[in-house]
Amino acid sequence: MKLSSGYGRPVLIVAAILVAVVWFAAWYVTATPGASHRGPLLPLDAEGRKLADNLKKHVSGVASEEHNVNHPEALERSARYIEAALQELGYAVSRDEFETEGVKVRNVEVSRGSGKRVVVIGAHYDSARDAIGADDNGSGVAALIELARVLKTVEPAQGLELRLVFYVNEELPWFSTDKMGSTVHAKGLARDGKEVAAMLSLETLGWYSESFDSQRYPFPFSLFYPSKGNFVGFVANLGSRSLMHRAVGTFRKSVAFPSEGVAAPESIPGIGWSDQWAYWQFGWPALMVTDTAPFRYPHYHTLRDTPDKLSYERLARVVKGLEGVVLDLAAGP
Repeated sequence: MKLSSGYGRPVLIVAAILVAVVWFAAWYVTATPGASHRGPLLPLDAEGRKLADNLKKHVSGVASEEHNVNHPEALERSARYIEAALQELGYAVSRDEFETEGVKVRNVEVSRGSGKRVVVIGAHYDSARDAIGADDNGSGVAALIELARVLKTVEPAQGLELRLVFYVNEELPWFSTDKMGSTVHAKGLARDGKEVAAMLSLETLGWYSESFDSQRYPFPFSLFYPSKGNFVGFVANLGSRSLMHRAVGTFRKSVAFPSEGVAAPESIPGIGWSDQWAYWQFGWPALMVTDTAPFRYPHYHTLRDTPDKLSYERLARVVKGLEGVVLDLAAGP
């Protein structure tokens, strides 16, 4: 059918507007400051190698067996390992205990500074059912313990409190329920009249691949992101876009390691799949830092997710980048 000239012009205008809207939406969701590292990684120095060794030790200490409410003794061993590591660093450790299916469980927390405004850095330490949980989420726990080492001598900006929280019950069936450890924590902050300035959820950080097509995405992100699963991702909802930009920009200045960022609607699969979700319920800016596990890791949520599978040298680089991010957030707005 041939369009008359009278109809052709409006159709072209509408098509141009739609293309512009789609282009702007894609840019808004995927744009990040700076550029992701490309090319080979430099060898770790002595400090980096020591960090990698520490991370391996922590992952093995926290996630060498299934540990969740179905395995309470193993869950308790993981919690005690975390507490002992923090106490060895000189922290006074706080416990937030509650009951789940007749089992007493707890969040473990340490803090620096004081004030109404709070920066939360968190990682869950429970494993999924029928899973060991080395990547998910022994890797995030190990990273948080090593960040605690760096932050022990850091004084946050005046009026700002920095809280490092190790959550229980992130995995199903507790995710998005009142028994989810991060939900308990976020509700406690709201009850105490605190305002969360920023929250980072450290979630599955230890598995990377240089193979093409090792990375998958929910549609349509494969159009915008690399097919190699060799990067760490910063994942935010639309309300946390500014925080994502700040974190990605600082990370890229702090370490030479591939990184990608996204700020997208929570309805997209994967965007809200960790503890940042609990803080979004209060309208607070929060994001997940992740290797995108279910979209990359072949041993996700299985008994094969064991400490020997992870790349500790790459995890060490991620932790060095996160040091820069957390130090920047601790310095205030």
